[in-house]
Amino acid sequence: MVPLMSFDEASERVLDYLRALIPMRFWAVSAHDAEGDRQVYLHLRDQTGRRAAGDFSVWSESFCQYVLAGVAPQIAPDAMAVPQYAAVSAASGGVDIGAYVGVPIQSGHGTYFGTLCATDPQVQPEGVLEQHAPLLQLLATLLGQILTAERLQAEAEEREATLRWRAFHDELTGLPNRALFNDRLDRALALRARDRRPLVVLTLDVDDFKAVNDTFGHAGGDELLIQLSRRLQGAVRTADALARMGGDEFAVLLEHTGDVGTAAVAERAAERIQAALADPFVVAGRRVEVGASVGVVCVEPGTDPPGAEVLLTHADVALYSAKRAGKARATLYHPAMQLPETSDLRLREPLREAMETHQIKAVYQPVVALATGAVTGVECLARWTHEGSPVSPEVFIPLAARSRLSPALTTLMIEQACAQLRRWCGSLGHDRLEMAVNVPPGLLSDLQFPDRVTAQVVDAGLHPRQLTLEITEDALFTDPDTALRVAEDLHDRGFRLALDDFGTGYSSLLHLRSIPLDVMKIDRGFISDVDTNPRTRFFMRALLGMGHDLGLRVVVEGVERESQAEALRDLGAVYGQGYRYARPAAPEELDLSSC
Repeated sequence: MVPLMSFDEASERVLDYLRALIPMRFWAVSAHDAEGDRQVYLHLRDQTGRRAAGDFSVWSESFCQYVLAGVAPQIAPDAMAVPQYAAVSAASGGVDIGAYVGVPIQSGHGTYFGTLCATDPQVQPEGVLEQHAPLLQLLATLLGQILTAERLQAEAEEREATLRWRAFHDELTGLPNRALFNDRLDRALALRARDRRPLVVLTLDVDDFKAVNDTFGHAGGDELLIQLSRRLQGAVRTADALARMGGDEFAVLLEHTGDVGTAAVAERAAERIQAALADPFVVAGRRVEVGASVGVVCVEPGTDPPGAEVLLTHADVALYSAKRAGKARATLYHPAMQLPETSDLRLREPLREAMETHQIKAVYQPVVALATGAVTGVECLARWTHEGSPVSPEVFIPLAARSRLSPALTTLMIEQACAQLRRWCGSLGHDRLEMAVNVPPGLLSDLQFPDRVTAQVVDAGLHPRQLTLEITEDALFTDPDTALRVAEDLHDRGFRLALDDFGTGYSSLLHLRSIPLDVMKIDRGFISDVDTNPRTRFFMRALLGMGHDLGLRVVVEGVERESQAEALRDLGAVYGQGYRYARPAAPEELDLSSC
């Protein structure tokens, strides 16, 4: 909660009030600087004229040290009657202090910040100061609460800034990531639609990067990517947008082509990139020579540009053409080029048939309590075997989306998930087990989806609270208002909503604040080195703290090693999912006895 006034403003008002109320010639709000052994006077009212705000004294020579240590009274009408205060006064040459007040100011978790203190050269009559003890304690507590609120707010803002930076940047190289590049490209195309300016997009891919990874390991590959990104930064112009799109793929947006000609500007940019990579790199103490294939797409003045997604696809088509032509070269896109997408044609009809004949089967992966390993829920995942061989979900799930089969696939998975959950509840003798099902983005733009999924759940003899619908933030891009309405409708009916793969998109923070979520699933990409990398642990602690502050159940995905699980438990993570506990399996292969 943001305080109604700042700590500085509150300190000033408190001192003005106390000066008028209690006859002490010196009032101050002071801070204890332990490292510098100082008592710093942040705000004061000094009728003696000896001190100004910002002045300090030696802490080990102060009265306040004994107050914070709890060995001397907070209110001393006759300070010299207190042995500790008399000793300090004598050691400092007989400082003229008759009466003393020092009330500790605490700032969160019981830690001492400093004191609300006062002195006067005259001894005060017995009872004059003591009668104000409750008020002094109240004011010191108030200052501590305001200080704590300010610090929490500052920590939250810093944490949000860190999350926002990470959402828009690649942590390894520090470059903008795909999300920020796409945003910049969208804005550039919007400007171009108005003034018909030219622009160029280049995508580049490190040739034979897999060989570097195989030879030097992922650490060596990361080292190469860091060096390569620095060279690329030196090769592009200040006004150009450079981004790491993922893996060993980078992209450059050229908006300001001048009068030279779009193709010429693109050619020069590609040449600078190739030249920047010409000298060998040093990886793990060894010289390594790598090149890059570059795909180039130009939007000429006066032409109607395609959308950002199509433009990037064209650049990728040119990139693949460069690789097929021998690598380490740049290729300009032209419409005759095509990507090898024959797999879509080969698999589209078999996928449709497999869905109609219920050949798409559900497997289940448990979510566990990290402290005990007990199963708390399961996630339903689709699997397909075609012509005797499994087809990767990374292939047929996007194919279903492109073929407009996602709604039917989701209906099929919810049907299987509900039937299996009903069987499990019967065998377990309770209904505490939760089932999660992935919902594709398009269904959050369908106002009838809540009615359909509710009917499925009720027909299976279940309650909506037993089903968690996992959505990704892509679902909120096309029609945010409708997506919010659908999400609220589902939540009002009792369904739990989970934001899956948190952190992989550019607007996770906004969605945490705008939609009625119950669960936040942290993407596996954030924990790969949580057991070895202090920076990853620091960031994970921030993510977990944010989820807790928002009242969300946080599930960490991709837990593969016990050392990761141990690190997550130490950081306060409660729930996890991954191969450490179980791979996705058929229902009869899962052990739910701990549920």
